[in-house]
Amino acid sequence: MTQKEIAKLLNVSQPTVSMALNGSERISRELRDAVRKLADRSGYRPNLAGQLLRQGRSNVVGAVFPSLTNNFFAELFQELQNQLIPHGYLLYLVQLGADGELPAAAECLRRMQAAGVIAIGSAAESLLRLKEDGIALVLYGGDSRLELGVSQVLPDRYAAGREAVRHLLAAGRRRIAFLGMKNPQEPRCRAYLDVLAEAGLEPLTLRAGEDGDSPEAGCRLMRELLFSRPDTDAVFMHNDELAVGALRAALQLGRKVPEELAVFGFDSIGTGRYLSPALTSVEQPRREIAAALVAELLATLADPAHCRFVPVACRLVIRESA
Repeated sequence: MTQKEIAKLLNVSQPTVSMALNGSERISRELRDAVRKLADRSGYRPNLAGQLLRQGRSNVVGAVFPSLTNNFFAELFQELQNQLIPHGYLLYLVQLGADGELPAAAECLRRMQAAGVIAIGSAAESLLRLKEDGIALVLYGGDSRLELGVSQVLPDRYAAGREAVRHLLAAGRRRIAFLGMKNPQEPRCRAYLDVLAEAGLEPLTLRAGEDGDSPEAGCRLMRELLFSRPDTDAVFMHNDELAVGALRAALQLGRKVPEELAVFGFDSIGTGRYLSPALTSVEQPRREIAAALVAELLATLADPAHCRFVPVACRLVIRESA
């Protein structure tokens, strides 16, 4: 049933029905109630496209992520899409470049009249102007809490990193390396460094290279580590993409995992459970993260001044590799 049909049945105008459905106090409470009851009984659904057009925006939500070849972001993107569709919004991927700059992409989202943008924290500075243009902006992740006047959903990677390293220590590991370091202040690496310092142990870190977060990079890093420090008995990986390659390299070099070498990932991507041995990891809960991001986006669309910090707990997923 359309608004025109509801108007005809109630002997009022279509604009009156529209205002009643939107809760306008220019319409009497009795008529508002009558319109809503008839709309509910008839299965009426509002035309989201028309509403958004009148508001000067589309039903597109931009997702500013690194490449979806990283399975964690691919899985998070899918979960966001699943949770946005019931609200009438479609997700549009904007891939973050290696330099972290997004002027062209930001302008594209502006021209598309995007309703909102969900972006990783490292892209925040490039996207803040969108907020000034009336586009709802919500941030995911980052190395710390960002005070930028927009909502931020931040997994507690530091606490989870501490748990992971303590798990390795409790298992008797003492020569623990961290592979894939990008920044020593990044929460996972900082947790590793802090726990080893508290235990009186020397850290060993290998930086990520130009091959980035990929199984190929993980394979290379593990080979470098075991050739230079063959006595290493555990590795804590920056993420599971690296861990997949690192695990393969360790097995190819004849190391028994986990008997001689423990491998601990981060993200708990779906692939990890099917490896042999199955990958122990830290789970960043995609469904919970997506639910928080969607809730913050909808709240910001309703109230542009809305701003909230939402921490999300991570958990260890103990499988076979550590």
